[in-house]
Amino acid sequence: MDSPRLSDRQLQAFQHTMDSGSVTAAASRMRIAQPGVTRLLKQLEHDLGFALFSRIKGRLVPTPEARLFYREQQRLWQGLEHLRDSARRIRQRELGGLGISAMPLLGLTFVPDVIAGMAKDHPDQHLRLSTFRSEQVVEDVVTQRSEIGFSLLGGQDERLGASAFTLDSVCLLPRDHPLARRESIALKDLDGQTLIHYEPGDPSRQTLERALAERGVTPRSRLEVSLALQATRLVGQGAGIAIVDALNARAMGGSDSIALPLQEPLTETLYLLTPRDQPLSRLAEEFVQRFRHRFAEVQAGQDRPGTT
Repeated sequence: MDSPRLSDRQLQAFQHTMDSGSVTAAASRMRIAQPGVTRLLKQLEHDLGFALFSRIKGRLVPTPEARLFYREQQRLWQGLEHLRDSARRIRQRELGGLGISAMPLLGLTFVPDVIAGMAKDHPDQHLRLSTFRSEQVVEDVVTQRSEIGFSLLGGQDERLGASAFTLDSVCLLPRDHPLARRESIALKDLDGQTLIHYEPGDPSRQTLERALAERGVTPRSRLEVSLALQATRLVGQGAGIAIVDALNARAMGGSDSIALPLQEPLTETLYLLTPRDQPLSRLAEEFVQRFRHRFAEVQAGQDRPGTT
C-alpha cells in the first residue's frame, strides 16, 4: 500500500475533533461548516486505511487506532513547532543580538562582566545570557538556541566548534585561618582540614580527590555545595577552606577570605562552544575577542583577590 497523502486541513480537522470531542466544536475552531469537517475526516480515514471514530449512544468515540495516530501527530507537531522556533531564533540573530549559554562557573560572574562591556558599546543590541549545567549548554548550542556556549563538556562533539581554555585553581581560606599566613598551599596542608567539596560528579572535585589520594591526604569534609558562589560564601563565614577556580575566587572572594596559589597546580579545562556549521555574527566574534582578552588577564594574575 502506498504511503497516505495527508493534508494539513485533514490533520487540523482530526486534531480539533480529538481535542474538543465533537465535529461541531472542531468546525467552530476551524471556522468552516460542520459538513466540511466531516468530509475532511472521511478523506483522512480513506487515506490512512483505518477508521478514526465510532458513534456510540450518539457520542463520537475515537478508535484505538485514532488514539495512537493522535499521539504520533502530537509528536510531529511539537517537532514542527520546535522547527518554527529555531527559525525565529535564527531570524532574530540575523537581525541583531547575541545569545550566550554558560555553566555557573562562568555564567554567574565572569561572563556577565564581559557582557557589561559589550552592553555599553552596543546599547541597541539585545544580549541574552542563560545559565545551565554543562549538558544543557551543549544542547543549547547544538540547537542554536545560543550562538556561544561555555561548558566543561563538548570538546569532542563533532557538531560543535570548540576552543579549550585551561583554568587554574587556588586555595580559598578564611583570612584568620592559620594557613592564610603562607605564600602558597601544598595539598598535604589540607590533611585534617575542613574542606568544602563540590558535588561528587563535579569534574573539579574528581580531579582534586585523585590528587589527594595519590598523596595520602585525608581532609575532614563536612560541607558539600553545587556552586563556587556557595563555597566562597562559606569560606568567608569561616566554615572551612575550598579549592576553587581563579575566576570565581577573584570575583566572589571578599575581605574575609584570601586566595593562595597551590604548589601542585590543579587545572580544569572548559570549552567555548559554537555551532560548527554556522559562521559567527560580528557581535559574537567581538564577544569572543573580549572574553579571550579578559581570560588572559586573569590567568596572568591580574586582579587576583585577597593577595595583598
